[in-house]
Amino acid sequence: MFRNLIKVAIRNITKEKIYSLINILGLTIGISCSLFLVLYILDELSYDTFHEKKGRIYRVVTHFQEPDNAFSWPNAQIPLAQELEEKYSEVSRAVRFIRTGRELFVNPEKDRRFYEESFYYTDSSVFDVFTFDFISGNASTALVQPNALVLTASAAEKYFDDEDPIGQSLQNRDKTYEITGVIEDLPYNSHLEFDALISRTTLPNEIGSWGSWGVPTYVLLNKNADDKSFEVNFSEQIYTTHLRPIFEDFGVTMEYELQPLESIHLYSNLAGESGGGDISYIYIFASVAFFMILIASINYMNLATARAARRAKEVGIRKTSGSSRWQLIRQFLTESIVITVIALIISLVLIAILLPSFNYISGKEILFSYLLQPKVMLSLLAIILIVGAAGGSYPAFYLSGFEPAEVLKGQKSSGRSNAGLRKVLVVAQFAISITMVISTLVVYDQLQFIRSKDLGFDKEHVVSVKMPEEELRNNYEVLRNRLLDNPQVIDVASSNSKPGEGISKNIMNVETEKQGDEEKGIDVFFADYDFVNVLGFEIVDGRNFDRKFATDTAAALVNEAMVARMAWEKPLGKTFTLPNSSDSLPDPVYTVVGVVKDYHQQSFYNTIEPLAIFFRESNFQLHVKLKGDNLSAGIEALEENWAELNPGKPLQYSFLEEDFDEQYQADIKRGQIFTLFSALTVIIACLGLLGLAAYTTQQRDKEIGIRKVIGATVQHIILLIYKDFAILIGIAVIIAFPLAFFLMRDWLSDFAYQTDIKVFTFIVSVLLTALITILAVGFHTLKAATANPVKSLRDN
Repeated sequence: MFRNLIKVAIRNITKEKIYSLINILGLTIGISCSLFLVLYILDELSYDTFHEKKGRIYRVVTHFQEPDNAFSWPNAQIPLAQELEEKYSEVSRAVRFIRTGRELFVNPEKDRRFYEESFYYTDSSVFDVFTFDFISGNASTALVQPNALVLTASAAEKYFDDEDPIGQSLQNRDKTYEITGVIEDLPYNSHLEFDALISRTTLPNEIGSWGSWGVPTYVLLNKNADDKSFEVNFSEQIYTTHLRPIFEDFGVTMEYELQPLESIHLYSNLAGESGGGDISYIYIFASVAFFMILIASINYMNLATARAARRAKEVGIRKTSGSSRWQLIRQFLTESIVITVIALIISLVLIAILLPSFNYISGKEILFSYLLQPKVMLSLLAIILIVGAAGGSYPAFYLSGFEPAEVLKGQKSSGRSNAGLRKVLVVAQFAISITMVISTLVVYDQLQFIRSKDLGFDKEHVVSVKMPEEELRNNYEVLRNRLLDNPQVIDVASSNSKPGEGISKNIMNVETEKQGDEEKGIDVFFADYDFVNVLGFEIVDGRNFDRKFATDTAAALVNEAMVARMAWEKPLGKTFTLPNSSDSLPDPVYTVVGVVKDYHQQSFYNTIEPLAIFFRESNFQLHVKLKGDNLSAGIEALEENWAELNPGKPLQYSFLEEDFDEQYQADIKRGQIFTLFSALTVIIACLGLLGLAAYTTQQRDKEIGIRKVIGATVQHIILLIYKDFAILIGIAVIIAFPLAFFLMRDWLSDFAYQTDIKVFTFIVSVLLTALITILAVGFHTLKAATANPVKSLRDN
């Protein structure tokens, strides 16, 4: 029986080639796009799930509350891990990742030298908490001894080629690190990123204090531990015991939060973090995938019912020959499922071909084998059931319900009783399409806003080089003077930070307008005389650092946000007093000499924070402003002078513009994906309009014939048919406009600085939808309007 159903289904599919092609094309586009989005969603949800103990691992987050400010950091203090592990029974293990900073590591035997920024000191328990696959070495002992070092496979190859590095060593300054293990490269779906781990015991035991943050800290809880009650308990006790004595006089309070490992990628957007995921996009892409399948199903329904007249006599003859309604339902459902399976097979082939391109657009590394995951297989089954069964159910029950006597007399071909449902389905298509168009335009506007908004500084043609070693900093003045002799170099400066990077926050005494000094947590970094000029900051009050003034060695610049926070009427001359770590030395005092126009130190996700720039000549970061007409010549001059002054120190530079824009790459990629699939959603909807147009003109052929006989023009008939679609568009607009507005308003709320949702965007969406409708239904409409009325009025 089943075999016969398949044969008949294939025969009917091949008989109606155009109809079948439109159906398969629409379903193929919908299924392919939905599967791509499902793969993307599953990949985003897979972050950090490869750790065997993932459900018990938490990151410690610190929330700070000042009298006039609040912020959060995804890290803690160095002593916290040991305190939690030793004094709290809920904690099985605690692990810290202490960044080495930018350091030069050397393999002298192969003369391999690289500056590394992703080497970390960590506790030996790291491999008890996290799951990292060892290629060689022993996980239980690899980081027990001081100066032990574990490399990733890529780092090992970089320093040792294909040799086994176990027992060999790398040098850093006056230290020698023995390679005790090699692990596989971290999966790209890991929020942790490092190239090597060094034993924590390499550092002095007394390093770090309760008043200094900056160390990502993770805890592995025991199996029966209650994370919420433990969080409240240790947060209160740590604050009372260690933090209140330090910060109570400053009016600053803190509390800790345990952030589940598996939620970090999608739910965390804390200070210093960028390029992660966003759970809102998961919901958006899941909705797009669902709507694409839904629209494809609607298309099938409309196209199937549009063919009702042609199949009505077939149903009548088969019923007269003894077929039951259930047999007909099975036949129509089989046809629907066969079409879906054909579309699914084509979709899988397309995915295999297009997956590399999708990975390039999305920045993913998804493999075709991901389709074999149980979750994806369930998705494929769901697609067959939703599109094949659900999409074909209405046509099956509708067509099988025809009475044989009526259809054989030609009295049951119009199906006008079902016109309302078809129009509802098309309104749904229009509403979804308009919402997608509006959303796409808003996303585009926001991305353009990010790229074009005045940042408050000039990021173009600025080359940045880090100078972590004192030797490099000592050569800075000579290097600067040599570079300025090159006609391609405009200016040179140094600082210990740059736009797009995190900066430190220090508690210090700040002079108020009328009440003396107050203790405040202040964002601060150091820069030299030329930093403001190189980055093109605008001085709105006072002046820049100036070599003419000897006192500028203790000068400060502040931004407008700092002036507003302190309510300074006259900011020039106000002072910052930094606590000195040595009791024998006076606390350094910096005096404000100028106010810098607010600029974006961080991305548009973050508001502009009050900021102070203190003067210092010796800084960690070199900035070279080049002329734009010949960047290569400027880079060549930098390379030559660097090599001459710093032999054996490799030059690694980057462009400030690229570094700053990197913060938005994830959003740009997600915006491209959303735009692409929105366009494809509209294309699928167009195929549905073809079905409705075919149905409408088919049902009204006699009416059109009569109108033409009594004198109606072609233009009049075309407008008559288009009027129905205009009504449907109007209803869809009423639904889509508020839906799109609230969805996009919610999405834009993630940005501290955002574009407006323009009225023009909504107008464009309607005009575009109207144009698509005219083009999509134009063929059938024109064909019906120009047809010979004799044919339509003839009673077949």
